[in-house]
Amino acid sequence: MRKPGLTAYEEFASQDKCPECRTKLVDAGGELACPSCGLVLGTSPTSEISQVSGTTPEVLGSYVGRVPDKGEHGPKAGYIFGVSKLRANAIGRDISSIKCSRLIERVSCRFSLPRGVVQNAIQTAGRLLPNRRMYRVAMPGISAYSLLYACRSAGISHVDFGDLQKAYSETGHMVSRSQLLRIGRESSLPLPAIRSEGLVQRAVARLQSYSLVLDRVKRANLDEGRYFASLLEAAGKTAEDASGLGGYSPKTVAAGSVWLAALSLGPKVIRQREAAETLGIAEYTVREFCGKFRKQQEAK
Repeated sequence: MRKPGLTAYEEFASQDKCPECRTKLVDAGGELACPSCGLVLGTSPTSEISQVSGTTPEVLGSYVGRVPDKGEHGPKAGYIFGVSKLRANAIGRDISSIKCSRLIERVSCRFSLPRGVVQNAIQTAGRLLPNRRMYRVAMPGISAYSLLYACRSAGISHVDFGDLQKAYSETGHMVSRSQLLRIGRESSLPLPAIRSEGLVQRAVARLQSYSLVLDRVKRANLDEGRYFASLLEAAGKTAEDASGLGGYSPKTVAAGSVWLAALSLGPKVIRQREAAETLGIAEYTVREFCGKFRKQQEAK
């Protein structure tokens, strides 16, 4: 028998049951939360209602919180219902938006992304989720695209599709390149273009992690720090000069520029194949780019 004046959601919440799945609510760090579906319904009986930090996704929705009635104390205190901004909780709202935000948070931790980039990804996902059926992409694909979109917008080059695909696979979600291409093609949020400068930095950084390259640097009696600093500077200048060379992707321009810069520095401590592998480019593509770039420079 429902208590007078209470909605169905409020009735279940007042019984410490999840309104969505009827699971018994638990005290999760000061919040009443469902251990099954993850809904957070408000503060626990042992904590006071307080404003939630803006460092997590904010969703506008009803909350249920226990607060003492006048003259009452302890666990039998009454309930109060209202509207507030809570951390990723919205009673009656599409649960996929909550799960999507949490998945973005979880994956972003693997790359140590700035908070602003994560928030941008969550906002982007909020714009894409309502049309996910039109894109024929499930929630994990939406969250992966949103993270890639946010990284590209911020000029972050150390996170690409391959990195995201691996991260999502480790969390138990499969995301394909075709899904992301379909979202970019059919949505109003196409992926921002990749900047060659950031890709050059990424390629040089990966070369520094190659043990064979480091061994060659040592055998050539070169100072490791100075060599890679010179390589980065020379590759950046080459990429800038090659900006007018059409027909090549930013990754090809960056990998080819690193290879040309390595040749200009003297000792051959970097192989063309290694320069191509840093950004996942085929070696013959880098070779073709370098040949065309040299012809352009000779013609000047």
